[in-house]
Parts: sequence; C-alpha cells; structure tokens
Amino acid sequence: MAGRVYAETYGCALNRADTALMLSVLGRRGYRVVEDPEEADVIIVNTCTVRSETEERMRRAIRRLAGVARRTGARLVVAGCMATAQPFTVKRLAPDAVLVATHSVHLVDKAVEEGRDLLEEPPRPKTLYSPDPGVMQRGGVAEVPVADGCLGDCSFCLTKLARRRVYSRPLESVVSLVSSLARRGVVEVRLTGQDVAVYGVDLYGRRMLPRLLEEIASLPGRFMVRVGMMSPDQVEPILDEFIEAMRRPRFFKFFHLPVQSGDDHVLRVMKRRYTVDQYRALVREIRGKIPGAMIATDIIVGHPGEDEEAFENTVRLVEELRFERVHVAQYTPRPRTVAAGLPQVPDPVKKARSKRLMKTVERVGLEEHSRYVGSRAEAVIVSRGERGGLDAKLYNYMPVVLPPGSGRPGEWRCVEVVSATWYDLRGTPCGAKR
Repeated sequence: MAGRVYAETYGCALNRADTALMLSVLGRRGYRVVEDPEEADVIIVNTCTVRSETEERMRRAIRRLAGVARRTGARLVVAGCMATAQPFTVKRLAPDAVLVATHSVHLVDKAVEEGRDLLEEPPRPKTLYSPDPGVMQRGGVAEVPVADGCLGDCSFCLTKLARRRVYSRPLESVVSLVSSLARRGVVEVRLTGQDVAVYGVDLYGRRMLPRLLEEIASLPGRFMVRVGMMSPDQVEPILDEFIEAMRRPRFFKFFHLPVQSGDDHVLRVMKRRYTVDQYRALVREIRGKIPGAMIATDIIVGHPGEDEEAFENTVRLVEELRFERVHVAQYTPRPRTVAAGLPQVPDPVKKARSKRLMKTVERVGLEEHSRYVGSRAEAVIVSRGERGGLDAKLYNYMPVVLPPGSGRPGEWRCVEVVSATWYDLRGTPCGAKR
C-alpha cells in the first residue's frame, strides 16, 4: 500500500524523533511526505501536553486537521503525549482519529492500514527500531534519541504518564546512527532523551552514558555532539566518568541540568530528588574540571509551595550560579498530577514573579555574554539563520550569529565576537572589516 503522508510535530526533541521514526516506517511502506495536509492520504499530528496552554494549542491543531481529514477522506493519526496521557480528551475532539501512544510509534503502519488505536505497551520497544538517517536530518543538524522515559516521579509532570518507563536504544544502534549521519554531512548531532543520564539502565542494568560518549568520540569525521537534558540526581552517580568523557573534543561543553527551583522546600513538593546544595556542588564540579562549560537550566515559577521567600531563593541562585541559558516557565496545573491537587499560587503572583525572574535572567545573561566581546575563537557554522545570517556555535555551544557570506554550514571559522545580547553573541570572521 502506498500513499501520501503529512505530519505536524509539536513539543520536544523526543517528539521530533518519534515523527522521524513514523515517517521512516511509512516511507518503507511506500508513502511519500507532502507539505500540504489537503494533499495527504494520512495526516499525523504528534502532540505535546506539557503545559495547559500547550494543550489548548493541541486542541486547535487536532480540530483543524480533523476538519481537513473529514473533507478529504484522509486517515487522521494523533500521536504523542496527549494521545497517550489524555486519550479520552483526544477522542472527544476527533472521534474518527486513530491514536498512537508514544511507545507504539514504530507500529504506525498498523494504525494507518488497520484503523485501530495503539495505546497498549508493544511486545518490542520502539528503541529496537531505527529511523532513516535522511528523515532525521534537518540541514546540518540531526537529533538522535538515545532513551525514552525517566526514573523520576515529579509532582508537576504529565509527561511521566505518557512516557512511563525507560527504554534505551542499544549502544551499537546509537553509534551506527551517529556514524551514518556524520557520513551524510551532519555537523551537529544532538543526543536526546527525557533524561539522557539514565541511558542504559534498562538494557544493561547500569548507566551507560559515559561508555556511549567514548564510542561516539572515536568515530571519524569533524562533527560535534550536544548531550541533552539530564536530571541532576541521575547524573551524579556517573559524574566522574561523564566529565572525563565530555573532555573529548567531539562534545560541546554544554550541560543542560534543570534545577526547577532554588528552594529546598519547593524541590521536596516537586518530588525532585536533590537539594539546592547538591545542585550547587554539581555545577561547581563541572565548571571546575571543564573551564568555560555552559550550564543551561529550567525553572518553574509559581509551583505549589512557592512562597515569597522560596521565590527569592530561586532569584538568588540564578545570580549566584550565573546560568548562561535559563528557560523560565510559569507553573500550570496538569490533570492527573499530584501538584494539581495542592493549594495553588494565584496567577497574578506567578505572572509578576515570572517577569521579575526574567529580568534577572536577562541581566545575568548579558553580563556573562559580554565577557566574550573582543575575543576570538573557532566556531562551527551549523545552519543558515531563520532571520538572515549564519548560526554558528562555539566549543561550549554558545550561539554566534555571523553575517551572510561568512562561510557555509559545516565549515569551521575563526570568529571575533563584536557584541552580545542576553541570549547570544554577534560576530564576524577574523580579519573582516567592520
């Protein structure tokens, strides 16, 4: 059977990887990708439901694509976290849709051709199936999913209900995918997962991230690798080996370690398994052994249990640890989570705190980034920028925007940093006239 398939993907890198796997499976069945849902025989929407406003956006997308499917007779497939954690809600929006859970995306052909929902755990996990490298690649960048699920049980998280268990991709499969992408000219490989630090616990009985990195470091080619998000408590047991592996030139010196709050009481309410002091020690250990390392973090503002003192503790932690990249999100209650049943912080208070924290984040970011101005460094050009120019990355994943014509994606250039914003740097090729 052959036809045309259209896909929309929302949310995280894991969702994008799941879409790549679904398109790969259907491509092997003869389907070809189209850019217009009106032309498709199969319409896939891969959903995210991490926040309430995200869920509302998903509702609009599902209604819109369900309308297209009714007009054209196409099969509508709703996949992703909303289909998995809130299937009743999805069916109310689109009764004729076929639902595919996050753990069953590798069986999407059965959903399409048999018209049945795939919500149960499959006998073989999706991590034993590999997407086609050509589908994974987006210009000079590709995301390689190494693990699904996490070992945590955070009180605010609905994603935990959609990705309940840890499923790791076999080490040799990850290495093979990375090698194939490098041969295709990929410049930046992003190792992704809900919590990359737990990679291997299900397959090998222990955390295998350091071993995986050593294998990837030995591959030929001049490509770079960014390691994805890690829970602080899960990286701690392998910290020495992990830091040693991250010293290798192959890896951006970039560490995404969500702190979520700078207050111990709030962390306990969140059911996070570390203290603020443990987080501080983790960051200092990394920075002490890898000079210039970039620490990125996530913070939830207004979580139940956050009073004014707790919020001030979070602001002080941002000022103390001088994060180079911070994602700030106002807490929104999610169904079927513990935090949704707790006393809530009023919305106006959350909004005011969020604005204040963002001012601190922007000030600290600009101060830290301004230290790069006037310096010279090697940078890899990753892609053409969405708003013109070229997007390049320094050794620690610091983004540098270069003028058009400064080079081509995949090339390394000596760049001089000429200015900074709180989010990125602006540069020119060394020796260029300004």
